[in-house]
Amino acid sequence: MRDVSNWVFIGHGEKSTLEKEELLSPSNKEYLIKYPRESKVDRVNWEDFNEVIAAKIAKLLEIKTIEAEIATRNGKRGCLMVHFLKQYNAQHGEPGAPLLSYQFGETYDSLIKSPLKSKELFEMGLNLLEEFTYFKLIKKEFLMMNIFDILIGNQDRHPFNWQILFTTEEDFFGPLYDNGASLGWQLPDATLTNMIKNESQLNKFFKNTRLKCGLFEHTQPPIKVADVLSVLISRFPTEIKDICIRLEQFDNQAYNQYIDSTPLISDVRKEFLKNFIYFRKHKIIETIRKGDA
Repeated sequence: MRDVSNWVFIGHGEKSTLEKEELLSPSNKEYLIKYPRESKVDRVNWEDFNEVIAAKIAKLLEIKTIEAEIATRNGKRGCLMVHFLKQYNAQHGEPGAPLLSYQFGETYDSLIKSPLKSKELFEMGLNLLEEFTYFKLIKKEFLMMNIFDILIGNQDRHPFNWQILFTTEEDFFGPLYDNGASLGWQLPDATLTNMIKNESQLNKFFKNTRLKCGLFEHTQPPIKVADVLSVLISRFPTEIKDICIRLEQFDNQAYNQYIDSTPLISDVRKEFLKNFIYFRKHKIIETIRKGDA
């Protein structure tokens, strides 16, 4: 685990619910370190570790993601990330929310405030997204992002948690970031112990997953996982079939070896992380295959 206490502080970064610092390494490379929330009596917090683990899962699926590792600074543990605007030589990056708001104005505001529930709300969001200037540019990555979020159980993909990067040569969907509110991040080991070998508990956890789908800023994720899959399979069958193939090719052995070599987390949590991804991967594949039948 790298100690970055002597790295130069250069700022606090963009507004965030988590404490973070922008740092300059001794080799003059820009980084961001983000610290997890404090744990409560009945909850743990592995948001920093899960950010790093989620990045590993994304790489195994060949999804563009942040470069992340666990590090310490002045005695505090956090997730250390390469500043991806610098990594991709981007002049700037714009999150989805301001881009959608700029193009659609009151129509986008109506979507955010809509009283519609789950499937209808998601359909409404996709109807708007398909009119988005950059939709064709980001279509495949946006769909993959949502399947990835189902896989890891990400609860916080609001429209500020994805970006389009702009360079002198091209514009493109940026690497995935802020993936830490996932992978059972606040579940204590006692709860994980009951879930590890209990398929009904894992299935319940899967069915109860709610997503923000990169479109909604609700405090609580509003879209049911079953509705996300149903709508995406229906509207984008070719792209979802391709994503299904990538899931089938996911290297479980490499992932399990990575989890086993991860320091500090308990054996119980390691076993959970391995079973969690294996179970959810197969649930997604099964759902896609049934939808294609």
